[in-house]
Amino acid sequence: MLAPPEMFGIVEDKIYRCSEVDALNFPFLQTLSLRTILSISQERPSASVEAFAKENAIDIVHKQLPSWRLSDEAWKLLPDDVVQDCLEYVLDTQHHPLLIIDMSCTFIGVLRKVQHWNLSSIINEYREMSFDRLQYLYELYLELVDPTKFRLPAVGKADDASSRLPDWYVEQELMWAEDVRAQR
Repeated sequence: MLAPPEMFGIVEDKIYRCSEVDALNFPFLQTLSLRTILSISQERPSASVEAFAKENAIDIVHKQLPSWRLSDEAWKLLPDDVVQDCLEYVLDTQHHPLLIIDMSCTFIGVLRKVQHWNLSSIINEYREMSFDRLQYLYELYLELVDPTKFRLPAVGKADDASSRLPDWYVEQELMWAEDVRAQR
């Protein structure tokens, strides 16, 4: 029997999400032919997940989240540098198929802001994917995070990095740029 990980979902073509993975999910994950597992958490993936990845030639990338502490930027559940690094993995097709493990379920919300989704759609998706983990602080973070802070790849440049962008990202950026030109 194939058992998907908790809160599993498809984000975009060859990009998947979940909140955690255990050994019960390994047969299901094998069907995805993953190239990369991107873990966003305070703790490294378990030894069994690391062994599964090694056995299946899957790269594991762990983006360490700091312990929470009171500061002027305490509302940032995901530090900007972690978001920037994660966006670089997600927007580079050489890492696809890719599974994002994010217990907070908030990184995808940041990605949706980069994709120019409206806030109500982002919050709705967050609520659908987080089930009983609804937390006001997480929704506040999704509202306040500024996607213009991140260095995003330019579309249309004739360089190697541009050729590795996912089709959905290129199409959305071209459509957004045309929309902005039309409003001028």
